[in-house]
Amino acid sequence: MIRLEDYKDKNIHFIAIGGHSMCGLAEILHSWGFSDISGSDRSDSEALQRLKTMGINATVGHSVENVKRASLVVYSAAIPVDNVERRYAMENNIPCIDRGQMMGLISDACQKCIGISGTHGKTTTTSMVSEIFYRAKCEPTIHIGGVLPTIGSNVYTGEREYFITEACEYVDSYHWLNPYIAIVLNIDSDHLDYFKNMENICASFLKFCNLVSPDGFVVGCYDDERTRNVMEKCDRKTVSYGMNENADYYAKNVQFNKFGYPEYDMFDKNGFLAHVELSVIGQVNVLNSMAAIISAILCGLTVEEAVSGVKQYTGAGRRFEFRGEYNGAKIYNDYGHHPEEVAATIEATKHIEKNRLWLIYQPALFTRTKAQFDRLVDCFHHADKTVIIDVYGDREPFDPTINSKMIVDKIVEKYNDDCIYIPTMEECGAYLKTQLEKDDIVLIMGSGTVDILDKFILN
Repeated sequence: MIRLEDYKDKNIHFIAIGGHSMCGLAEILHSWGFSDISGSDRSDSEALQRLKTMGINATVGHSVENVKRASLVVYSAAIPVDNVERRYAMENNIPCIDRGQMMGLISDACQKCIGISGTHGKTTTTSMVSEIFYRAKCEPTIHIGGVLPTIGSNVYTGEREYFITEACEYVDSYHWLNPYIAIVLNIDSDHLDYFKNMENICASFLKFCNLVSPDGFVVGCYDDERTRNVMEKCDRKTVSYGMNENADYYAKNVQFNKFGYPEYDMFDKNGFLAHVELSVIGQVNVLNSMAAIISAILCGLTVEEAVSGVKQYTGAGRRFEFRGEYNGAKIYNDYGHHPEEVAATIEATKHIEKNRLWLIYQPALFTRTKAQFDRLVDCFHHADKTVIIDVYGDREPFDPTINSKMIVDKIVEKYNDDCIYIPTMEECGAYLKTQLEKDDIVLIMGSGTVDILDKFILN
């Protein structure tokens, strides 16, 4: 059994250290006094440069030389067994663990882990929880999938009382965590390349809930049927929330201002609890904020601290993140890629005063695009203009039987919507520069390389 403290003065090497999660884990260990952290990635990045300024040996390119000194190797899910560094470590009996296992070791080292799970909304809700605990001066250790402006990073290395982290279901990586609170936002069809079917996904979430410590809590959304079913089956204390008054905590009187920010009254079984105001758009964030507030209350923070903290959350990187203006049009970027997330984000913009909503989408992975084809066809319907670019299929082989134009053709056939196919980001950016008008909103969505599309508009 691997004990983290056994490697305090030994070399821990991260393969793919430039990834959001991996660089965050390396930074946490470094701040905790692990003196010999190294890592490699296939290309240079801001993350690598930041790690270097901390004294972490982050190199570009994978090589046997990078792991010869290693006592422990950590790799991400994207690293195959034939990676030269991973293969060398295995052949030379150097212990190898994946990202999820390292997350588990860090959670074991903290008194209370708050793991935020769900098919949609993990980064936003983790950011909300983090904002509350940080503002309340709890000095939490934080690990998020996006940059939280308040801390200027995706990671914050505080004390070891609270570890606040996204709990990702892909390849069951969250099963390594030791949560005091497990938040389940929703359960939907995703990562079918791994799970194969909905039954396996629900079973995975149930196992995660049952990992909660006996004195801890499962906090789940009552409005989501699959989440409710999992909570009914798990053998831990559960706390539910939602718009339904049968939940332990529920919201009423939801209203929106001209910026699309919601406010609402929050109740528990004893009656009115608090009036909550948010600084991010969308009704879905009413639910996300309730999960965050409840987790804080269960950890002993006051209602006032929780409500104040969640109001001060203004968004995380790539979560409806404002990128700039062109010709009077506002450009936003959002990591959302699942059809449910796309539809919810489009819905969230309806409360914002605007001219037209442009939705620019990059499908991610051929297997995912094929599995979600029908839902993708339906999810763009309430945008005024939709542009779909080529599929991003980085971690799997090219599949000629599925492509973005097929989605566009089906949308036009079914809805006669204003939807077009443009292959590349460069072409898409050039097209938008000829079309955008004052007070338009451009919403760029996807989990692949589409993060940089705004540069082709603004530059």
